[in-house]
Amino acid sequence: MFGNQMSPTKAMEGVLIFDQSNDLIYQNVNDALRAKLTRHAIDLGLLEDEKRDSRKPLDCNVLVQIFSPLVASQRIMMCQFDNAYTSVQMESNLNLVFDEFLGYLFIQISNKDVDTIRRELGVCICLLKHICGPNINTINNNKKVASLLTNLIGTYRKMYRANQGILVEAIEQLLVNADVKNTVVGALQSATEKLKQDPHSQRSHSIIFVGNKFLSLYSSRQAQELSPADMLFLNIFCQTTDRGEHSKRIESHVVFLQGSSSASSPGCIPHIVHVCKLFDDVFLVLLIEHGSIQVSGNLYDVFFGLQKLQNLQMQMDVENLRSAFDSLETYVRHSLDSMKKLKYNNPEADEAVKSFISKWDNVRKRYSEYFKNFDAAFIPKIESNMPMFVDSLKEVFKLLCAECSTLEHGLQRVSDIADMVEEKLTEVFNFLQVKSQKNFSMGSYLEDFPGLVHFIHIDRNNGRIVAPGLDQEDSENVLKERIWSMVELSRTYLHKGHMSMIWKDVTFSYGYFLWFEDPNGTALKPKEIPDLSAISTKPQLIAGILAGDYYRRLIETCFPRTSPSKIRCYELFCVHLGLVTSTNVLEHCRRLAVTITDLTGCVGNPIELL
Repeated sequence: MFGNQMSPTKAMEGVLIFDQSNDLIYQNVNDALRAKLTRHAIDLGLLEDEKRDSRKPLDCNVLVQIFSPLVASQRIMMCQFDNAYTSVQMESNLNLVFDEFLGYLFIQISNKDVDTIRRELGVCICLLKHICGPNINTINNNKKVASLLTNLIGTYRKMYRANQGILVEAIEQLLVNADVKNTVVGALQSATEKLKQDPHSQRSHSIIFVGNKFLSLYSSRQAQELSPADMLFLNIFCQTTDRGEHSKRIESHVVFLQGSSSASSPGCIPHIVHVCKLFDDVFLVLLIEHGSIQVSGNLYDVFFGLQKLQNLQMQMDVENLRSAFDSLETYVRHSLDSMKKLKYNNPEADEAVKSFISKWDNVRKRYSEYFKNFDAAFIPKIESNMPMFVDSLKEVFKLLCAECSTLEHGLQRVSDIADMVEEKLTEVFNFLQVKSQKNFSMGSYLEDFPGLVHFIHIDRNNGRIVAPGLDQEDSENVLKERIWSMVELSRTYLHKGHMSMIWKDVTFSYGYFLWFEDPNGTALKPKEIPDLSAISTKPQLIAGILAGDYYRRLIETCFPRTSPSKIRCYELFCVHLGLVTSTNVLEHCRRLAVTITDLTGCVGNPIELL
């Protein structure tokens, strides 16, 4: 497609998003790939052979013409055969990976290996869902949101190369003594109480991140519990908004958090997020639930129900079309019921709701006519009415869930709260600044665990890790490289059902263990270890939480008759010197798990009881 000439020193990287009409709505392409695409466009006669600014985005029409054969082929494979491409490996070590979300086609082009690209593309979709919700077309109409996505992707890639938490898709728990913890929790409690003085901020969270580490969270009683993926997103968001300035700046956006699986409306909970940098590497995050989570949750279901219906219609799956329509009708009815309970003084929103009802009535009537005798002559009438209904759905979601009139005028109140929290944390500032650089070192473990070089302990229930800091000196680069390779290798075997393994190279011994416990800490053993790579999932989940909660799927597969909320999942990675025997590695890992549990204690979040 692009020929076979490529400079080995310039890695190519790019993400393209096409809408349901195969129009390009987003491009994020680095200079190396942009130059290659430009040369290819010139060869095809799509561009004149002249000098152009390589930093400017390529014309969307040119990219559409270059990729249209591939996109069209992918649509046919996906819609008619339900067997879409997942990747294309090309000459010159250039790979393309495909993914789909709500009818939008995502393509990532890179010199990286296919598994790494798949993970990055899944993270890209996760980040996009957090800033757009189900209305993906927002990035086509809102340059600010498109720019935010580009910056978030860049931050993730940078952190993945350096941060252990991002590597394993968990957030590092900052370990502090009881006095510091009480000081921080007290400050966050005061912040939450200040927020509650506004009637629109009754459901809120106050969070402190120290660098890329989590310190503490305080939630109001009515607030929806946040998921580990939400916390990881918020940390990436903080790192993205940090521009290295010492002056206090407040970044505010509307985001859509998924909430925990036990939340009353998981999947799409609108929040106003305010990020304030208190000191160097110390961030205060104030989260306020925005609007009605019932409306947003129900409209979220409408987007998915509509996409399923359209897919079945394109596949001419008449057998399942009726049930899909019935589901969509239920979602729309729930949405309208929740809108009736919503109090809003916005004429524009009122008009949008009326238009939504009208457009839905038209679509529903056409389907009713079709289902009387399944006459294909009614399909064109359905398809002619569908775009107007889709537009009205997007408009209602934007006005009721995505826009917030209080985003700007609440900044003074947020600034006052930030000043108060900063004052309360002044006495522990120096301590937190030191801890942001290195949580703790391996030195304290060497005596009890001779030969242990490094470890990473992950509590998959709250998405937190405990791990010694990695020095950035040259002497540590070899260890860091081995740690990254260890994690990737363990994932490969985990997908095949191997939950414990020990292996060696010339320098080190490695151990990986995944296990389950009940809420009382009693070990649980699955009757059968599943090979998730053999289980048909579209798209197939990869180990992590950003591109889909792999560990919840693993628990459901291992313990099909038990509620996932009653199962605790843990992972432990260990690196020992190569001379350490396998017996000692096993014994160290058992004692490490107990030591870390004692060290962290109950790391849960204080919840307001008033």
